[in-house]
Amino acid sequence: MRTVVATLIALAFLPWGAGVAAAHTALVGSDPAGDAQISTPVTAVVLTFSENINPAFANVVVRSADGHDWVAGQAIVEGPRLTAEVGPQRLPNGAYTVGYRVVSADGHPVSGSYSFTIVGPANQPPPPTPSASPAPSTTTAPPPAEAAADGPDTKTSILTAGVAGLALGGVIAFWQSRKRRRNKAGDSDDGRP
Repeated sequence: MRTVVATLIALAFLPWGAGVAAAHTALVGSDPAGDAQISTPVTAVVLTFSENINPAFANVVVRSADGHDWVAGQAIVEGPRLTAEVGPQRLPNGAYTVGYRVVSADGHPVSGSYSFTIVGPANQPPPPTPSASPAPSTTTAPPPAEAAADGPDTKTSILTAGVAGLALGGVIAFWQSRKRRRNKAGDSDDGRP
């Protein structure tokens, strides 16, 4: 009987965990696409997420094989879309890695990276030397604990844990009282006072 009750309790909480995990923001599209071989000039990188992202904590880098960051200026956030202009000139042929770290509107940090390759005409200009122009500064986002601490999901998680604890306590109290009643009923049936 205890196994049946424990199984029912576990099954009752199973959908809650899946719903919370499925609610996190994810990258759903990018231009240029991951692993793309591009022969046309790239002037911007556009990332599209499954939910709106917080503009204050949106960071993106576009690095060439030599480690140079080609993002020109501050990234622009419009709802779930993050756009980063690249430059100051068009990107030379080669492999690039796009790295991103954003915080969704619900406070969860999301990060990742992907690569693409430019295989355009051979007459593209070489990359600028580091002394030719100062590197653009980027704002770093706070650690995930700070960014997610104030989000609504934190309150929801605490509330869910509290309700689950109360429900579990109620089930335990019910079974304990039932067990006591059985013991009392058994004691009075055997003829003892």
